[in-house]
Amino acid sequence: MIRERITPFQLGCLCFSFLSGFSTLYLLEAKLLMQDVWIANLTACLFILMLLKMNAYVQNQYPHANMSDIIDIVLGKWLGKLAHAFYLLGMLGLGVLSLRSISVFYTSAILPGTSPNLIMLLVVIVTTYAASLGLSTIARSVLVILPFFVVSIVAIGFFIYQDVEANPFMPQLQHPLPLLLYGSLISFGFPFCKSYVMVFLFSEVTHQKKLFKSCSIAVVFSCAYLLIATYLTIGSLGDNMFKTAMFPFFSSIQLVKFGEYIERIEILIIAIWTIMTMYEIIVLQYVFVQIAGRLFGMKALKPFYLPVGVFFFAVATKSFVNPAELVAYDLKILPVSVNLNAVLVPVCVFVLTLFKKRGGSVQELNHS
Repeated sequence: MIRERITPFQLGCLCFSFLSGFSTLYLLEAKLLMQDVWIANLTACLFILMLLKMNAYVQNQYPHANMSDIIDIVLGKWLGKLAHAFYLLGMLGLGVLSLRSISVFYTSAILPGTSPNLIMLLVVIVTTYAASLGLSTIARSVLVILPFFVVSIVAIGFFIYQDVEANPFMPQLQHPLPLLLYGSLISFGFPFCKSYVMVFLFSEVTHQKKLFKSCSIAVVFSCAYLLIATYLTIGSLGDNMFKTAMFPFFSSIQLVKFGEYIERIEILIIAIWTIMTMYEIIVLQYVFVQIAGRLFGMKALKPFYLPVGVFFFAVATKSFVNPAELVAYDLKILPVSVNLNAVLVPVCVFVLTLFKKRGGSVQELNHS
């Protein structure tokens, strides 16, 4: 397999795009906690930063190995394969959720008469081709799209702020501790836990010592973007409209008046947001192929992208047909199910790495 390299800056930009694309779509934890949502978001952010620190430490102990190889070394052959199977299943689930979320958004808010399967098919065609181009191409394309995303969000945020009459995060601490913890789990499950996928790209970064710094900056900016979007959305829509809107942030954007050019500007923002959301699926397909390729000992991965894209599409067409099922999964199942891939396996690998001598581990790696 040809090894591609990206810079820490590219990794950070890719991580931000990966986390932020869908983060403002539903704002489920905000609907649950309202003015106390910032507590849940910050708690989830701090927890994922701690996990990223652990993963970066493990990667630095094996600077020339991919995280898939490290898992095999630390956990052993059979436990390693089981962990990889769970990772593949988790990434498939995230990919299906992303495809369904795009189709639900477009069929509900933009193209109500369009088949959801057609939208998902078009998305999969684009993401499959993009993933097949390789990591360096994906990372470079993010650097092109990200400035447009930032400028558009800053501009629209400025105009939404004009409609905010009071601080929507006041009064604070109005919910019991169990509900705050549950809201933190929801925020951790969507979007912050997805950063575990980025761990499998650590070995492709040129400066290994900057792994945590680049990813932590991306996570902090992603959290800031989520908090600002939530603040503006609740403040502009009001509590009642915010709770009833299916896509609250999009509803707040629709309130902005740009005169006779409202439709063109709105379409431009939606187009940029759609591209950003596609990066999540692109990265998921790319990492899925990389892990599966290592798991099955495949040398040529290029022909494998198309079957994986078809597999993602096939599973998505049979999953979450009812939008209510999608929201229920995000609220009740995802906050718990992600803990295996995002928490349990990384913590086990980290603890076992602490008890292994680095010299012996590297020697084992060289003989494997």
